[in-house]
Amino acid sequence: MPSPAVVIGVDSSTQSTKAAFIDAGTGEQLAVGRAPHVVTGEGGARESDPETWWRALGDAVAAGLKESGLPARAVTGIAVAGQQHGLVVLDGAGRPLRP
Repeated sequence: MPSPAVVIGVDSSTQSTKAAFIDAGTGEQLAVGRAPHVVTGEGGARESDPETWWRALGDAVAAGLKESGLPARAVTGIAVAGQQHGLVVLDGAGRPLRP
């Protein structure tokens, strides 16, 4: 039996990245992968390394694929939503300045 066409909805929030695997034909949620973000800071300030967001995306998608049992080729689309108040300041070479 062929795999259904799947879309992944990604939410990268302040605490974690979640990847929901949805059957594009029926709208059924097939799996959800999650990966936490490391957040540091003192005195009300909070930071996280943008590189951890990238790793969390890969981890969340891998976890969702594993849970669903589907091949990666079944994924036909990806939609991404990010945290509302995120800011990444870059240097002249495009690398994050903090943390």
